[in-house]
Amino acid sequence: MKIKCLGKIFPITFTIFTLLSINLTELVASKKAESQTKSVTTSNTQTKEIPEILPQPAAKEVDKKRPLKVFILSGQSNMVGMGREASLLPLAKEDKKFGYLLDKDGKWNTRKDVFFVNLTNKRITKNLTINLMGRTLGPELGFGHIMGYYHDEMVLIIKAAQGNRSIGFDVMPPSSRIGFPKTGKYYKGWQWDVFISNIHKILTNIKEYYPDYQGQGYEIAGFFWWQGHKDGGMSQRYYERHLCNLIRDFRKEFNAPEAPFVVATVGFAGMGMGKKYLEILRAQMAVGDPVKHPEFAGTVASVDTRRMGGGGYHYDNNGATYTKVGDALGRAMAKLLNQRAEKLQKGTK
Repeated sequence: MKIKCLGKIFPITFTIFTLLSINLTELVASKKAESQTKSVTTSNTQTKEIPEILPQPAAKEVDKKRPLKVFILSGQSNMVGMGREASLLPLAKEDKKFGYLLDKDGKWNTRKDVFFVNLTNKRITKNLTINLMGRTLGPELGFGHIMGYYHDEMVLIIKAAQGNRSIGFDVMPPSSRIGFPKTGKYYKGWQWDVFISNIHKILTNIKEYYPDYQGQGYEIAGFFWWQGHKDGGMSQRYYERHLCNLIRDFRKEFNAPEAPFVVATVGFAGMGMGKKYLEILRAQMAVGDPVKHPEFAGTVASVDTRRMGGGGYHYDNNGATYTKVGDALGRAMAKLLNQRAEKLQKGTK
């Protein structure tokens, strides 16, 4: 005679004690796996100013017992990254502010305290350095260096971005599409759903993507958004409404209601930008205005990118532009993190 337990067939000679042992073992393993990917909320009250000239990356030992600081980068092709290495090199050599990009031998620095993961289109898992996306680079380089300097914990950057995507359709957030059915492969918000699925895939099995993970948990420390080209011509009113919903929905999805959120504006043609994109830029700047959106006061910042290079919709593939944008995003994030820490110091939220 045989009996079935936990989906397996065992002979009756198997004792009840053995079956219970198996059950408890599997339960413990399940809980252990769950704990290794747990999200935590830290109460960091320390502030740290970012110097104008960032020092060389320190060869510091990261405390791997402390939760990872996770930052989620999303948007369309410019967040994916279309900058070229050759156009970044002069900036790194000639501008002291960006001297941190090169080591003492003139080679591109690699940060051991910042790890990068991307699953959209291709899997990329490596420490922060030049050309993470292959032949091109995005804002993650400048941003990652700033966050690596700011945090004592290990920083994990997750990128979920794809070119030619509209906030008015492809990445429309859930709160903007209530009542719309998910019909066919390409429905309103389909790319948003893919982004969210990929991010959760990473967060529920961090060690598969970041091998040095030791089950210390993680904190969703912040979000970044850089998008807008596909929505050129949309009114400020509609883009702004979708962007506000996107900020709320990202925070809700990852249970991070107060996580700082930084938005980079479109910067096509620099200060000579035409009306088609000025509406988008105004909407992107508005979400960071505490008067227009008091609910976001102190937790959302907007970065005007028009003076960081200009050019066409991929900024003429200028790697310097992408790195300047990333650096500015990182500095804006540091300010928000400092404001949050100061509130915690005062015992207010």
